[in-house]
Amino acid sequence: MKAREIMTKHPATCTEDDPILNAVQIMKQHDCGAVPVTDLQGRCVGIVTDRDICLEVVLKGLGPEKSRLREIMSSHPVTCNPQEDIERVLQKMEEHQIRRIPVVDESGKCVGIIAQADLALKVQEKEKVSELVEAVSR
Repeated sequence: MKAREIMTKHPATCTEDDPILNAVQIMKQHDCGAVPVTDLQGRCVGIVTDRDICLEVVLKGLGPEKSRLREIMSSHPVTCNPQEDIERVLQKMEEHQIRRIPVVDESGKCVGIIAQADLALKVQEKEKVSELVEAVSR
């Protein structure tokens, strides 16, 4: 099975210059916990999670309307490509202790995202998904 078969296609994204509030609104509207962050050419340059917002915005007292995503996003995110085998995607997620991974094309543009939930629902090898959840939770 390949990443393209289970990814959520065309995820909503923000740019690094967008206010943090934009990512919060996308998360609420799309019922998701992460938003890929792109540059003006659509290349994935980061990711911001609900956890980033809680920890960075709340603890640092940043204003979500005025502060920019570049201030809290994780830069240089771990990514995969649409043709990558799911086993390799699982391995990357486990190695880097991440729950979501942007899927990028050959030019670095974000074309999808894979979350643990996608894997749990669609991957037949439940043991591998179970191992991932356990590893990321440590």
